Amino acid sequence: MENKIILLVFFLFSIFKLGYPYSMEDPMAYIATISEKSFTIHYFNYPSDRSYPTRLIMYQNETTPRYEMAPNYFNCSVVVGSMRLCTFHSDEPFSRLWGSAHSKVCAKELSNPVENCSFNLTDIDKFSGTGYTFQFVSDIKFNKKPATSGGDVVFTGNYLRFRGGPNFIKSNYGNGVSFVVKGNFSDPSFDCNNITVSFPPGSGNFEINFEDEGDFPIPFSYKSPKISSTVSDESLGILTINGDNFFTDKKLVEVFLGGINQTNFIISVNHTQIQVNNFSRPDLGPMSINIKVNKITLQKDFTHCFPAIITSISSVSNYLGGIVTIKGVKLSSTLYPSLKPSITIGNKQCTLIKSTTNELECQLDPNEYGGRDLPVNVNFGGCNSTSNNNVSFTYNIPTLSSGSYSNGFVTLIGTNFGKNKESFVQLYADGTNSYLKIDQLNVTSDEKSLTFKLPHLRCRSFNISFTRSNISSNTISISASLIINVINRPNVSNGTLNIEIYYMDCPLISSSTPSITIGNSSSATQCSIPSSQSLTSGYYKTKCSTPYGTGLNKQFIFKLNSETVSDGYSYAPPIIEHRKFSKDQFNITFHGNNFGNSIPLIQVYFDGNDISSEILALKDNQLTIKTLNSYDYGPIDITVDGINMESLFSLTFPPVINGIINIDNKTIGCGGTITVSGKNLLTNEDEFKVKVLANNKNTTIITHDEKMLIVRTDSIESPLLVSTFIGDNLGPNAFLTYFKPKITVVPTIKNKKEGISITVGGVGLSGNIHASLALSSQNVSLLCNLQCSLSPNETFYDSNPILSSNEIDITNSTDCLSCHSNSFVNETSGVLYLQLGSTSYNYDVKIEEIQISISPSPSIGAEGNSESSKLSGGQFQVLQLVVLILLVLLSSNK
Repeated sequence: MENKIILLVFFLFSIFKLGYPYSMEDPMAYIATISEKSFTIHYFNYPSDRSYPTRLIMYQNETTPRYEMAPNYFNCSVVVGSMRLCTFHSDEPFSRLWGSAHSKVCAKELSNPVENCSFNLTDIDKFSGTGYTFQFVSDIKFNKKPATSGGDVVFTGNYLRFRGGPNFIKSNYGNGVSFVVKGNFSDPSFDCNNITVSFPPGSGNFEINFEDEGDFPIPFSYKSPKISSTVSDESLGILTINGDNFFTDKKLVEVFLGGINQTNFIISVNHTQIQVNNFSRPDLGPMSINIKVNKITLQKDFTHCFPAIITSISSVSNYLGGIVTIKGVKLSSTLYPSLKPSITIGNKQCTLIKSTTNELECQLDPNEYGGRDLPVNVNFGGCNSTSNNNVSFTYNIPTLSSGSYSNGFVTLIGTNFGKNKESFVQLYADGTNSYLKIDQLNVTSDEKSLTFKLPHLRCRSFNISFTRSNISSNTISISASLIINVINRPNVSNGTLNIEIYYMDCPLISSSTPSITIGNSSSATQCSIPSSQSLTSGYYKTKCSTPYGTGLNKQFIFKLNSETVSDGYSYAPPIIEHRKFSKDQFNITFHGNNFGNSIPLIQVYFDGNDISSEILALKDNQLTIKTLNSYDYGPIDITVDGINMESLFSLTFPPVINGIINIDNKTIGCGGTITVSGKNLLTNEDEFKVKVLANNKNTTIITHDEKMLIVRTDSIESPLLVSTFIGDNLGPNAFLTYFKPKITVVPTIKNKKEGISITVGGVGLSGNIHASLALSSQNVSLLCNLQCSLSPNETFYDSNPILSSNEIDITNSTDCLSCHSNSFVNETSGVLYLQLGSTSYNYDVKIEEIQISISPSPSIGAEGNSESSKLSGGQFQVLQLVVLILLVLLSSNK
């Protein structure tokens, strides 16, 4: 009997393992809706047992599945009329769907839950009766066509490798060469919808296929030939054509000159150069060139110009113009006598006068800019003939005849100056190895005279030359007269005047000692011997002493050798270096310089207001004024004998504390604030720094401006002794007491497995906090955390009927007291006791019943899926039948 049971179990297990022993029909698709990131396939739904797909198994080749591919499935639950809509889902990005045409389709029937994965992707496509259901290649684009020398092309689109390769693109090129797809398709980051295909050298048109069966050929081709330039050598009869995509096989290449097929040519450089031999040139002008490579032609004919040859060019004056003679070869057309040339010299048109085979004459109008080595272009019918580097045009050369200096300007007399913006003067001064370039020139209309402002030079004599469009004139010499430049303002006392000297006799420096005579003085003051900072310095420098004085525009006479120059200077402006308040703060002394010693000559302004009447004392470097109680802070400006300070001095008066303005001398224990009013409270200098102590402990600044200081204390003691200080000086003080705490919200106690908890709301909660819950059977201690509701940048008052913009009524704020215990209680009510400092509270509270949820056991018999680790519906029924039969047999055996 036991052997019978074993055989029966083996037979039933075979049925369970292999599924139902009958053939399933192909899934019959009707139409597919495809997009970049999804596709839906419509299947016939009649009769109701018609098969439909469940998932795809992608194959790398005919025998090897892609086991590394993420799970996928078809959701076929939607039925519309006689059609079943199956939407494909994949954990793999759609850009990673790749496989060969040998990929498999799994399907099942409504009446049979056993999955059948024997359907070939290609067979379903060809016999569905609706076209190629799984042929999803679409939106194909490419970045370029391959050059005839080969290269990589990037293709983009959708489902490019869904039925292909993956590493080859089939084609009908040559003997059916497959093109290589670059990259590692097993790399999870590889994008199968953006692939790089490597093309070998080739030419012409062909077809490529993105799927293995070759059912959807796409026309493609190598690049068209292109011409970039042509060069003709008339002496050898050779025309060289430069470009690309000419390939390497002359048998596949055709060359046309003027529409005539040329047979005498070679591909002199593979892909990039063709040389046509023994061509004839009957005339000058344009000729078309066309090239075909394996039946692919130029996109547009190229025009080669046979130019005229220029051998010489005459010159004219730039400001007068004139007739230019051009000599050369083939300067007129023999086949087309009416074809006249257009002539350009530089960027200027030259009007044709006459034309022969070897000579042209044209009229060139005056040119204010002139120029040197300008190109000459002769154009016949759109073909330019440009003179080479050895043959160019240059306007007549400029010359200098004389020059003079007056009042800082130099005047030059000469010819052919032109009005070219590229013209400039080169100026070489004595004692220097370099030259100055001056391009700000004023040229007269006849171009025979020009002027320019002479820059400061340390030596009197210098050489000048003129350059126009790289054409330089001769050189002449000019001298300038002595000038000086005062470069500083001396101090009121013990001042030194620094003077720059220009255009002096450089060879006489060592024996030259200048002097100055100031105002109506009868005696002169000797200055230092002029010196130069370096050989390249543009001036000499001397120092002269000045007498005590104040004011503007003090005239003096400077004398050097036999030359004198009149000039003037002003004394240095007053400057404040620092200030000092008196010990009693009744006056202020400013320390600085250039204040002078005459009170009538000095004016003092504070924030634009004249406070000169407050001056108490004046010395050369000290100025004392009375302290002004009505001012807070602002700039100090001092004027001495008409000379203003260059930089104003910012003055802040010491702070003043009016008092502590907490209403009714109250504050809040939970994050309470202390508010101090006054003025100039932002002063940060150590001698005037404002600080606030509470019970002799430091406080934390919350907000701070000129008129109000708000601080917070961490002290939990009440009352608070609040003391204010300005520097080390004691200011106003006050005693503050805390508002009595208020309990406003007492909710139900929450009771959970991990313990009990409650959040109590109130106002002004602070101090030492003790809490407990009294029950009928025990007392439970609670641990509490306090969170204050106060905002740190506001001033708070209790029940203030009229609130300012920065105040808030504390009765509307709520502090949070969060209490908890790890104990679990088994009662529904109790009494909550709270001790806040010296104040006690008790409240009857309710306790929530504990809610314990029991997780349901995992259900057995859930619907199976296609994974091997779970049972399908049919398999589970077979298993039930096996168990039932075993039970019956065992029972009968007994």
